[in-house]
Amino acid sequence: MNCFKKVARITAATLAIVIAAATTSFATTYPCAGYVSGTGVNLRSGPDTTHGVYEQMTYGTPVNILAKEGNWYKVSTPLAACGYAYLSADYVGIGEAPQITKQAGGATGSVSAGQRVVQIAEQFLGLPYVYGGSTPAGFDCSGFTSYVYKQMGYTLNRVSADQIYNGIPVSKSELLPGDIILFKKKNATRIHHVGIYVGNGMMIHSPQTGDVIKYASIVNGYYNDCYYAARRIIQ
Repeated sequence: MNCFKKVARITAATLAIVIAAATTSFATTYPCAGYVSGTGVNLRSGPDTTHGVYEQMTYGTPVNILAKEGNWYKVSTPLAACGYAYLSADYVGIGEAPQITKQAGGATGSVSAGQRVVQIAEQFLGLPYVYGGSTPAGFDCSGFTSYVYKQMGYTLNRVSADQIYNGIPVSKSELLPGDIILFKKKNATRIHHVGIYVGNGMMIHSPQTGDVIKYASIVNGYYNDCYYAARRIIQ
């Protein structure tokens, strides 16, 4: 009888360990990729419904999840000055954005590949600039764009001045998320900087020594003044 009880205890303990290990293996670590799983989902400035709304997001939109606070996900966004906002966890899926078909006036299409480029780029927000860097240990501006596009299977020229020869030209008024944007100072003969357009007049880039990967406006201030050209890599 005692032997039977001992075996039972060992079996129960082993099962508990297995369950705990399984639970741990499925735990979510942040940051991670996610997507909006509802329609007209409010992107809010704080983790409850009393906070203001930046925009309403559509089903399938990829998001970069930074953390979970209660029943809210903290996600990257260029719409907020702090670089992040909140989505209700009830309307967010974890993992790769699904390949959905959207109906718009009879036309169909899959989730934008350019949005996937932005999602990859946003994983490095806050990473310090490293001159000559082209790995997640640190990036310079063109090392950053090259690395992000490499994750999508595209090879860009290494330096910013040469990335103008990648892709096809696109006007500033026709920019889409994922397009690369090139900058040249007034009267300069050479392009000196490059970033990735994220939408809403904003880009994500690795600026300079002493700074970090972050969002910046391309419609006012310094980067508006030295805007030079844009290229669409994914067509």
